[in-house]
Amino acid sequence: MNKLAQGISVIFHPLSMPLLGTWLLLHSGTYLSYALQPKMQLFLYVLVFTSTWLVPATLTWMLLQRGMVSSLELKDRNERHLPYLLTLASYGASVYLLFPLPVPRLFVLMLIGASLTILLSFLINLRWKISVHMIGIGGLTGLLYGYALYFHLDLLPALLLLVMLAGCIGTARLYRKSHNPAQVYAGYLTGFGACFGFLWMLTGLL
Repeated sequence: MNKLAQGISVIFHPLSMPLLGTWLLLHSGTYLSYALQPKMQLFLYVLVFTSTWLVPATLTWMLLQRGMVSSLELKDRNERHLPYLLTLASYGASVYLLFPLPVPRLFVLMLIGASLTILLSFLINLRWKISVHMIGIGGLTGLLYGYALYFHLDLLPALLLLVMLAGCIGTARLYRKSHNPAQVYAGYLTGFGACFGFLWMLTGLL
C-alpha cells in the first residue's frame, strides 16, 4: 500500500498538473480538440513539459546534488523556498513563450493560473506547511470548472475524473504521513479557490 501511495504522489506530482491540464483540454471533445494542428499540439506538449516539469525538476535535482535540499520530496518546509521560486520563474517563462503563439488563450490562462498556485504555495510555506499536491490538483479543477462555466464547455467527465483523482492524491498524502488532514483540505481549497477566482476576476465569470 505504501508503494501505491508513493506511486500516486510521484505520478501526480504538482509539476505534472499543467501537462495533465493540456492533455485534458486537447482531448475534451470541444473546439479545443480541433483548434490546433497536430504539429502545434506536439509543440505545445513539448513547451509545457519542458518549462513546467523538466526544468523545475532538473533545478531541484541540482539543488539536491549541492546539498541545498535533503530530498527531492522537499519534506522540510524550510527547504522549499528556493525550489518554489525557481519553479515560479520557469512557469513564468512558459507564459512568456506561449503568449505570442497562435494558440487558444485558455492554454495561456492555465499556465498563468498554475503560476499563481506556485506563488501562493511559496507565500503560505513561509509560515505553514501546506499540501502542494492538493494545491496543484485543486487549481486544475478550479480552472477547468471555470472554463466549463464561462465558455459553455461540456467538461463534466474531466471534472469528475479530477475530483476522484484529488481524493486518491489526498489519501496517498495522508497515508504516507506527508501531511495532516488540515494541510490536505487547505491545499485543495486554496488551489481551487485561487484558480477559479483568477478566472472570475479576469472574465467576470459570475
